[in-house]
Amino acid sequence: GSHPAAFLFALAQHRCSMTGHEEPEDPFEWEVRDSSTPFWQHAAAGSCAGVMEHVSMYPLDTVKTHMQASPVRISASEATRQVLQVQGARGMMRGAAVIGAGCVPAHAGFFGSYELVVERYGGAEDSNRPMRMAACGGIATTVHDSILTPYDVVKQRLQLGRHSGAWDCAMSMWRLEGFRGFYRSLPVALATNVPYNGIVVACNDALRRKLNVDEKMNSPNGILAAAPWHFLCAGVGGAVAGALTTPMDVIKTRLQTRVPGPAGCASGGILGCAASIARTQGLRGLFRGLVPRVLIATPSAAVSWGTYETVRSALGEFSSSWSMEDRIPMVIARPLFH
Repeated sequence: GSHPAAFLFALAQHRCSMTGHEEPEDPFEWEVRDSSTPFWQHAAAGSCAGVMEHVSMYPLDTVKTHMQASPVRISASEATRQVLQVQGARGMMRGAAVIGAGCVPAHAGFFGSYELVVERYGGAEDSNRPMRMAACGGIATTVHDSILTPYDVVKQRLQLGRHSGAWDCAMSMWRLEGFRGFYRSLPVALATNVPYNGIVVACNDALRRKLNVDEKMNSPNGILAAAPWHFLCAGVGGAVAGALTTPMDVIKTRLQTRVPGPAGCASGGILGCAASIARTQGLRGLFRGLVPRVLIATPSAAVSWGTYETVRSALGEFSSSWSMEDRIPMVIARPLFH
């Protein structure tokens, strides 16, 4: 056995390393977050982030869907009144369970794949980093939307008051439109969400570095100290991205809800739908729902990324604390090798 003084000295050094006052110097310095974070932590944090994002913003999303799907221009207040009159207060949350079920695997896939590609390609600090980070966000979005699109289609149709429930909606789509009906809007969803999440990721990463958020994580009570900054950086990115991608979001909503009539998109793809909207409503029609979209995108991005970073960091801390007993022999042995 080692001398008690050596043991106490080792523990003191270990505590110093946990507060970020000492850089790792040898293989025994294990309290450092690196790319070895287990996938389950990314998946769990991402799932929590997805549920928080979609459920908290759902009433606003319902209003946006009604505004964008309407063949005539209506305001947010008119859309809200329409929902409450026809469906009651419960109508504001109709379809929430569907998107709640879908966002768990979708967000686990998003953040898991995001961390994987960032680890491989995020890398160096140079002028191309924003583009690389945007590309990482785009790759993760492809995984996310491939999982979530069928849920989103059913969700939007339920938001408009159609069908008796999710199962009735899914069976009706299967009979009338087949498998393709669930994924018809995937190309426009990707055309909307790849640039959206690319902008969010690039802005979030740039702001985090500008504001030294990662350094705040290394301070005492780092998780709590950094949490507001995670929410702020992602929220700014969400606002910018939401405004810039509104036209594609309008087209996506039209294709998913298949509004009949000359102002709708009963036939044709992305270009046909865009031309139809521009012809009947002008370019302003492509920005219908801009205000609620930005009001949704700002807190959604903040809640999603803020929750993800906070939960992931907390899980990392918990895992480190839980494995302390297994690692103490390494700490005790450390003075013997100096």
